[in-house]
Amino acid sequence: MPIEAFEDRILNDLLPAFCNDPARRYDIAGFRQDFSKVHEKDAKNFLRALDAGLVKLEGRLYRAPLSRAGEQFFWDGKRAAKPRLITLWLEPIITVAALCKLHFDFQWPKQLLGTQSVDWAFDVTAYLEADLLNERIACEVKKTADELIQLVELMHHFRRSTTECPKAGKPRNAYKKVQGLRARRAPIFWALGPGGQSLVFNVSYDEDGTLSFDEASSAALAYPGSVSQQSKSGLHCAIDGKMPSSV
Repeated sequence: MPIEAFEDRILNDLLPAFCNDPARRYDIAGFRQDFSKVHEKDAKNFLRALDAGLVKLEGRLYRAPLSRAGEQFFWDGKRAAKPRLITLWLEPIITVAALCKLHFDFQWPKQLLGTQSVDWAFDVTAYLEADLLNERIACEVKKTADELIQLVELMHHFRRSTTECPKAGKPRNAYKKVQGLRARRAPIFWALGPGGQSLVFNVSYDEDGTLSFDEASSAALAYPGSVSQQSKSGLHCAIDGKMPSSV
């Protein structure tokens, strides 16, 4: 079972490596062993991505070839706690699972995939060989479907505004995504939740800075010219009904 294999990899490989790093030296006993929020699909794709070398450990963090920043799979609590609390960090798990989807299902070469955009606006990125600075696909990961829908709704709100900058919270996070799209004009935005729940949009840009988000099928995620670009054209996302599709 994917969840059992995932738990085994976490407990017997990734967690000890994380805790025993010379810069950490954490007590493994502080790990809160809760896998209840990990979707089976994400567990399976996470392991597949690791085994395929889509991310590799560089120093203390895992990186894809075009990552602007690395990933870690655990969240560590306050230093004062003994032992220090360690929990599984769900978003990076889904992030690595997304790399698996892009590579194996949508045929993106691994050398064109990354995590964390240059401005930290997006969790997963895919580039074309002709332009390794500006994303072809800009993807943001959320740990629940409700958070995913709220993000997209807020981004729709800010798509016409170039000056309204929220001070904090989820509105500011959504505004940051819109600004990241404006800055590098990714033609595809992918909002991804647990278990492959997602909303995919073709993005267009007006001269006045207004963005247009048009619902797209999952074929939009395919590497240009690949077989999957043709074969998945029937799967569409929905925002009006607030029901993400599963890719």
